[in-house]
This record gives sequence, structure tokens and C-alpha cells, in this order.
Amino acid sequence: MNYTLYHYVHCPFCLRVRMTFGYLGIAYTSIVLPYDDEKTPTDLTGKKMLPILKHDQGVINESLDIMQFIDKKDVLSIPNKRFSLEFKDFEFILAKLGNTIHSLAMPYWIFTPEFDENSRAYFKKKREVKRGPFQELLKNQKSFIQTVNMDLLEISKSLQPFYQSSTFGVFDIMLASHLWGLYVVPEFQFSSDIHQYLLKVKDLCHFNYHQDLWGKI
Repeated sequence: MNYTLYHYVHCPFCLRVRMTFGYLGIAYTSIVLPYDDEKTPTDLTGKKMLPILKHDQGVINESLDIMQFIDKKDVLSIPNKRFSLEFKDFEFILAKLGNTIHSLAMPYWIFTPEFDENSRAYFKKKREVKRGPFQELLKNQKSFIQTVNMDLLEISKSLQPFYQSSTFGVFDIMLASHLWGLYVVPEFQFSSDIHQYLLKVKDLCHFNYHQDLWGKI
């Protein structure tokens, strides 16, 4: 089976898929799309939504569907977990956490090598419709950091050493994919336990956040 992944480097839903490929040890072709490229994803799936996985039989563009599809041996037990009450509760926690993280990280993501002048302006315009001016997000940074720290304090209580488990699983991929983007925010600092947790996940998933950009610098 040949896999081609169309993705954004900053996107936590894209990171989920990259981390799953790494954890399962499956090779794939990586294509990082400019954020202002509307044509490629629309031609592939009819809408501008990433990640998109192109494989021998077609395309998929929902992160959990992609993860489940490539996990042929059901190592992560995604079908059993994703329709459980536990999963729904976790997605609620993750959505709240992710919303604050995005408000913190977006003004910094746009200055990483993933973006050029055009895609930066496109991203900023699109995201400010929902979140307000990035300058205002920066002004509210202390409040966002306080909220994230409170949420992470609760999450750290669930690390055993992985999320509510002694063994690594899909919840860890989903959680780490959101948290990883915070490393770009210079004013934010992870607690030691969360930082060490993320490094464990990184090693297990053979994951390098900016790996796909090294050839562009």
C-alpha cells in the first residue's frame, strides 16, 4: 500500500496522523501544502480540509478515519475507543484545551518556515474572523497561559504514566498533537512532568515536529 499525506505542519489533526504513522512504523510520502492552496485539497476531496491521505484505493480526509485506516492490525484499538463514553469525555477536554492553545500559538505559527508572505496573510485573515485580531490574542496571552496551566494540572493527574493508562494509546497521540504546538510560544513553559511525558510520546512515535520543513530552509 502506497500512502501520500497532504498536511500542515502546525495542525494538530495532521500531527495525529504523522504520529500514528511513526508509531506504527509505516512509510509515507509527505506533502506540506501552503495554507493558501485551496485547489489541491478541493480537487482531491471536494473541500479545503486537511489532513488528506491518498492511498491505492482513494482518499480520506478525517484524522481519526485515516488513523483507523492505516492501523491495519488494530494496535491502537481506535474503533473500540472512539465510540465510547470515555472517548467523548476526552474529546470535550481536548476541544477546550485546543481552543486556548490555538489562541496562544496562532500568532507565532505564522512566522514559522511553514508560511510565506501570502499564506501568512491568508491564515491570519481566516483565523481572525473567528478569534479576533492576533494583536488582541497577544494582549490576552497571560490569561490564556493561566487557563492552559490549570487544564494541564488536571491532565497531569491522569498520567499513569500515559493518559489514564500504564500503556501508550490513541489518547496520548491526540493529546500530544495539541500540546506540541505550544513549544513555539516563548512565554509558555511546560511543567517538568508534562514535558517529560511529551518527550516519551515523541520517542515512541519517532516524531520530529519540523522534519518536513528542513529541506525548505
